[in-house]
Amino acid sequence: MRAVERGGIVLIAGLLGWRIAVTGLAEHAVREDGPEATAEALHWRADHPLALYRQARDRAEREPDAAEQQLQAATWANPTDALIYLTLAEVWERGERQREASALVEIADALGPLRSPALARSAEFWLRQEQLDRALARWSQLLRTRPGTANQIFPVLLNLAEQPAGQPLLAPFLAEPPEWWERFFIYAARNAPRAETVTFLYQNRQRQGALPTEAERRAYLDRLWRDERWLEAYLAWLGGLDEARIRALGNVYNGGFELPSSGVGFDWRMSSVRGAWVETARTYGMSGDRALRVRFDGQRVRFRHVFQYLYLEPGRYRLQGKVRLDNVRTERGLLWVVRCAPGGPPLVESERFLGWDQWRTFAAEFAVPETDCPAQILRLELDGRAALDFTVEGEIWFDDLAIVRLGMPE
Repeated sequence: MRAVERGGIVLIAGLLGWRIAVTGLAEHAVREDGPEATAEALHWRADHPLALYRQARDRAEREPDAAEQQLQAATWANPTDALIYLTLAEVWERGERQREASALVEIADALGPLRSPALARSAEFWLRQEQLDRALARWSQLLRTRPGTANQIFPVLLNLAEQPAGQPLLAPFLAEPPEWWERFFIYAARNAPRAETVTFLYQNRQRQGALPTEAERRAYLDRLWRDERWLEAYLAWLGGLDEARIRALGNVYNGGFELPSSGVGFDWRMSSVRGAWVETARTYGMSGDRALRVRFDGQRVRFRHVFQYLYLEPGRYRLQGKVRLDNVRTERGLLWVVRCAPGGPPLVESERFLGWDQWRTFAAEFAVPETDCPAQILRLELDGRAALDFTVEGEIWFDDLAIVRLGMPE
């Protein structure tokens, strides 16, 4: 891939701003000792390569001919320093000797692939030459050697991903993602102006048949959640399930609580809080190997910390499950509630759970409307109005939660 044409010209104009953001990157190559120390070094050794380089660099713009001579002498004295070749290339570039300058930068790239200042200077050069593929290759190496440069480089990569003319330039990274790619994708998922850009990056990454990483999948789903793109979110979540989790699919996912909760997508989201402990555990009378257990220690807690997003089509349904109560003491009780996402009035509330009881079933019917309810939330809540209503003690178990389709809405 060589110079980018047409739409790429717009990209180059925008990317030139990168030079301002990373001006200081290349200046970490050597520690400055001042012009006096440089002159003294040359007094004692006229071919001192570092001193020649420093003096030539400082005079390159105002005295290009003298700088060129010093840089050529420096290459003879130390032919392995990439920064010398890069500085000489910049002198020749300003003198419109583009072919020779490019040849020097190619030498520098071969000499200094792991030196951060050389990588930054090389990327800058190839950017000016409108060879964005080479600039991107240097940026990729720079992100490996100096992860902190992501603050400057990730916004540029995101700008490329946002533009149709820039997306082909990211193809090598999508085909063989470098080690920094996951960090960039998380950045893009959080900061891209358009969700379509995030979808492009997610769907075009080559994974050789493997599932997306947990971090990548979470970042993508979080973005789709933020934009309320429920169908895309559901399909992306399904595409990341392994065989064991696929077997747990239903209108309520993992309603028997046999699998660990990932807290991602349409899986259960559970968290313990002060006054309430949430876990899945073994107990007598359960259907499989585990059931949901919530234990309260008598403190005041507005509990609503077990929930799952649903993707139900319009229609009539029955929420059902099994419950066991071990001395649950509170004013109004616990209940399951289904609402339209991201929030709204209840579509259904189960009975209130209080007191003692052995395992028994419960059920409640409801309807999902045909409009304005593309996704739903099933949540276990402690009912209450006044502050005292939220004081709760005891233990409650649930198993075999399900939502059964009954028919179309009337």
